[in-house]
Amino acid sequence: MIRKAVLFCIGLCSPLLLLGQGQGTHWYFGDKAGLRFDPDGSVTPLNNGRISTFEGCATISDEFGNLLFYTDGIVVYDSTHQPMDNGSGLLGDPSSTQSAIIVPKPEDPNIYYIFSVDTASSQSGIDLGLHYSVIDLSMNNGQGAVVQKNIKLLNESSEKIAAIIKNCFDRSIWVITMAPRGKDTYFYDTIYAWEVSTSGVNKFPVKSSFPELFIDDPRGYLKLSPNGDLLASANQTSGLYLFDFDVASGTSSGYTRIQLPQPYNYPYGIEFSPNGRYLYVHTSNDVVPPRTDNYSLLLQLDLQAPDIESSIVTLDSKPIFRG
Repeated sequence: MIRKAVLFCIGLCSPLLLLGQGQGTHWYFGDKAGLRFDPDGSVTPLNNGRISTFEGCATISDEFGNLLFYTDGIVVYDSTHQPMDNGSGLLGDPSSTQSAIIVPKPEDPNIYYIFSVDTASSQSGIDLGLHYSVIDLSMNNGQGAVVQKNIKLLNESSEKIAAIIKNCFDRSIWVITMAPRGKDTYFYDTIYAWEVSTSGVNKFPVKSSFPELFIDDPRGYLKLSPNGDLLASANQTSGLYLFDFDVASGTSSGYTRIQLPQPYNYPYGIEFSPNGRYLYVHTSNDVVPPRTDNYSLLLQLDLQAPDIESSIVTLDSKPIFRG
C-alpha cells in the first residue's frame, strides 16, 4: 500500500525549491513553439525556438531567468538559438515521451548534464537505451559546448526520465527512469536512480525491482511529487502507477495501480500540484490518428482521499489525441 504524503513546511529545504525559481522561465517545445513564464504570473508566447519534436524536450535558464540552452534530446541549441558546438547526435528521439532532461552539476555553475532516452514501439524494436552528455558553459564565450557525448548508462530503457534534489546539504540530485531489471526481462519492472553529485554522475544506480509488475509499454511520463515522497508513472497501455519514493536513499517501495475510467484508461501526460495533494492526468482512448474517434480527458486525482479512484474529477474532455 502506498503511504500518504505528509505535507509539512521545510522552507528552502524542499527538494524542488533548491533548484531556484528562474531555471524554469523558458520552455521550447513542439514545432518551434515557446513560452516564457514571467515573474508576475503572466505567460509570454515565443516564436524564436528551433525545436521541432513530436514529444520530449528540455529547456533550462539560469537563476535569474536568462535562457541557457534547450534540446529535443538530439540537438542542443544555445541561448542564441544556434546549434551548440558538438551539440548534435545525442541519442534521444523525437517520439520519445521524455526524450531529455537537463541536470546541473552541484556546486559547478558551468557544467550541466543532458540525460537522453530513446524510444522503441515494442520490446522487439531497436532501443538505444539511456545516455548522458556533458555541457561546459564556460566555452565559446559563454554559449557552451558538449564536451562529452552519449555516455551509456542502460542498454534498454523506457521513454521516461525525471530528477529531484536528494537533500538540503550536499545538493546531490537523483536522475530516475524505469527499465527492465535484466537483459532477459520483458517488462519495465525496475526503477533506477543515479546520483549526480559534486563528483559527477555515479554510474552505479540504486535499483528497486518489482518482479510482479507487468508493464510492457515504455510510453508515458514519469513525475515526482514536490516533496519527493511519491513517484507517478503513466504507462500508456499498461496503466497508471504510484510508487513510494525515499528521496534520501533513492529507493522505491510499495505501489498502487490507479484504475482510470474506461474507455479513456490510457494515461500519458501527468503532473503533481505544487502542494503535492493532486495528480493531474491526461488520458485517452488511445485511438491513433488519422482516425477521427480519438478522445482525451484531463483528470484530477486527490492523493489524500481515502479512495483515490473515487476522487477522480474530469476537468476537461476533447476529441483529441493523447498529450
